[in-house]
Amino acid sequence: MSERDGGVLVVGGGLVGLAAGAFLAQQGVEVTVAERHRETSRHPKARLVNVRSMELYRALGIDGEIRAAGEPSAGFAVADSLAGPHESWIAPPEEAVSGEGLSPVAPYSCDQQRIEPILRKRATALGARVLFGTEVTDIQQHDGGVTARLLRPGGEQVIRARFLVAADGARSPIRTALGIGLDGEAVPGTAVSALFRADVQPALRGRWVDALMARDAGAFLFARGDKDNRTWQLGTHLREHWTADDPEGLARHLVPVIRAATGLPDLNPEIESVLTWTTGAYTAEQFRHGRIFLAGDAAHQMPPYGGFGGNTGVQDAHNLAWKLAAAYRGDASDALLDTYHTERAPLVALTVAQALLRSRKTPGQPAPAGQLDATALALGFRYQPPGTTAPDKAAAVEDPAAPSGQPGTRAAHVDLHTGPAASTLDLLDPTAFTFVASASSRIASVLERHPVPGVRVRTVDTAIKARDRQRWENVYDGPRCDGVLIRPDQVIAWRAPKMATDCDVPVQEAIQHALQPDDGA
Repeated sequence: MSERDGGVLVVGGGLVGLAAGAFLAQQGVEVTVAERHRETSRHPKARLVNVRSMELYRALGIDGEIRAAGEPSAGFAVADSLAGPHESWIAPPEEAVSGEGLSPVAPYSCDQQRIEPILRKRATALGARVLFGTEVTDIQQHDGGVTARLLRPGGEQVIRARFLVAADGARSPIRTALGIGLDGEAVPGTAVSALFRADVQPALRGRWVDALMARDAGAFLFARGDKDNRTWQLGTHLREHWTADDPEGLARHLVPVIRAATGLPDLNPEIESVLTWTTGAYTAEQFRHGRIFLAGDAAHQMPPYGGFGGNTGVQDAHNLAWKLAAAYRGDASDALLDTYHTERAPLVALTVAQALLRSRKTPGQPAPAGQLDATALALGFRYQPPGTTAPDKAAAVEDPAAPSGQPGTRAAHVDLHTGPAASTLDLLDPTAFTFVASASSRIASVLERHPVPGVRVRTVDTAIKARDRQRWENVYDGPRCDGVLIRPDQVIAWRAPKMATDCDVPVQEAIQHALQPDDGA
């Protein structure tokens, strides 16, 4: 049995675990990702990549690959079957099309089983050790870190890590072993999902749909892959005489359902994968237990409506990665790691509630009272400061079209339209703090003459388009603001006062506060 020292151990190599591995490796942290399955997912568990996740993938350098592997969302039709008259068309949800002008990227549709290999490749290229076919057992916490046993086909290995990220899914054995409970409620019923290949052109007859509600089958049909490699997914509910833990039997039962959904009674679909699942609306009571951190479905579960689940998990990993990196290097206090829960939990709880609200709405019907704009959830999040005793979920978002520029909010996109940077987001260093200001900023001038370790200075000397000028003044260069200090995760840490004269101390204090927050902040 071999032994190995490691920086961070990520348990779970699905979408969130692989994203965590890539983000941590980008930070320069030694990271091992361990996944018990032998390969990435074969099933399209998620498809929508919202605008915030696309921003994070852009910073990781893989947004182009994701666009190449997917396609824009095209809404869905309602009909008796795919072959019948398509009586109505429902536009893509705002989650899939919103954000225009507020980001340098747009939401996209790319199946999870296509994103995971892209993340795996990128994580490995950045230096992560990614191990599939590896089970993690005997996890023990101690003062210096976490130890665990890795069971692999070639033998066993004990790994000693400083921290552990549990991205091990909704049933999360790690969360269960730690005794962390879930707050929320179950969503009744068991869903069945089948991925299949078939020639459905006789049903389409030259038409195109991204998705279809097929009344004759009591099911949905979803186009998957892209035009060069098209598969289809059937989504329905578990019928009374079906057995959930019998994939082969389910596949036989699903053939007539697929025929009814397509309207092709002689169709012989090639079923590649069948999954059953139940869902709920849950948030973990704590996202941190000592040196172990929950992410993705281990920390929260939600109905699929709105496509929030996978995106929320990827954003968990991004919030956590730079904090673990700072603690790993010895730059941050333990209090910074506590902010993973205090920042993410209120926003996650709000997102779970929004997914549940959407699940109770008939597709195509008006939004119910209380439904928030998806762009506000994705881009207008507002992390509350340390020491907040009763986080207010309702205060977790603001209008991203009119950002406040306050600490805890996302650094707003402003179109620079000249030079190598297309957006203010392109100015940001994903591995360091970045001070962004106009070229006339007094603080930026001092920082350029007297650099502060760990801070990049980026000034903007181009004219800002009229459409973006108010956003620029709100965030980066207002009457009382001489620039903003932005964390590695694109979140504002500090607003510089306009009349500051001694610039080194305020910036250093701001960084110190960001890395070592205190309860009195």
